[in-house]
Amino acid sequence: MKKIVYLSGGIGGAKFAKGLSKIKNINLSIIVNTGDDEYIHGVALSPDIDSVIYGLANIEGKYGWGVINDKFSVNNELKKFYNLNFMIGDKDLALNLYRNQMLSEGLKLTEITELIKNKFNINCDILPMSDDKVSTKLTTKKGEKLNFQNYFVEKKAKPRLKNVVYEGSRKARVSKHLLGIINQSDILIIGPSNPILSIGPILSLSVINQAIQNHNNVVAISPFVGKKALKGPSVQNFIDMGYTPDIQGLKKYYKNRVNKFFVNHGDSDNSLNVFEEQIVFKNEIDSKNLANRILQNE
Repeated sequence: MKKIVYLSGGIGGAKFAKGLSKIKNINLSIIVNTGDDEYIHGVALSPDIDSVIYGLANIEGKYGWGVINDKFSVNNELKKFYNLNFMIGDKDLALNLYRNQMLSEGLKLTEITELIKNKFNINCDILPMSDDKVSTKLTTKKGEKLNFQNYFVEKKAKPRLKNVVYEGSRKARVSKHLLGIINQSDILIIGPSNPILSIGPILSLSVINQAIQNHNNVVAISPFVGKKALKGPSVQNFIDMGYTPDIQGLKKYYKNRVNKFFVNHGDSDNSLNVFEEQIVFKNEIDSKNLANRILQNE
């Protein structure tokens, strides 16, 4: 049974996770970005972890976040007291209140994530990249300093970026268990998530980054189709950080880490380690097909 490790952000990463999780005879562990984690309305949110869990449980919302057909009664009540830019559905809020309570009782995020995914009968492992706080902080070209949620939700990811830092990454600890999972895996797959905002925080943890560099079978799925992003502001983020939003930029960003790249049809540079496949997921079957192609290409 092949041991697969998958690095994921939120919505885009969760879409591929849905198909990958349906492959039989593999042992799957998903390591999820927590650089977006934030306290909103006094509640501890882990948006990317929840997007992966909701996706694997087939209850994700229409746009890939939150819970399908959720109500916003609490959110609407809160509007009476202050302006809201961040909407949390009632069911989504209940999960986050549970996480908040477990944190207050001294449980680690890894332990809480295990409890939550078990509630949804998810069989694969879902692991936060660290139990310690790592926060994605952004400086815009106009000099604004923004938290991730300020940038992504309030500003709708429109400001051009001058710099991105992953605050706390130097001190954040990574468990021996997580490193063991990476080191013992047969293949490590980097999802089609935003390289700067979703994968970057994971790579900012030096021991994870080193473990990936030492791995001899690392695959990256492109987050770009042509010159457009599969989801979100990844194209503009890549350009702002000095990379071209194509296979050449991905090779530069993932230098010394990735052995093979999977890109959409027409996006290859004709290198032997670049493979063209359908990477736009219209449904779960599409992502499962790509997962099979990656594993067959090993």
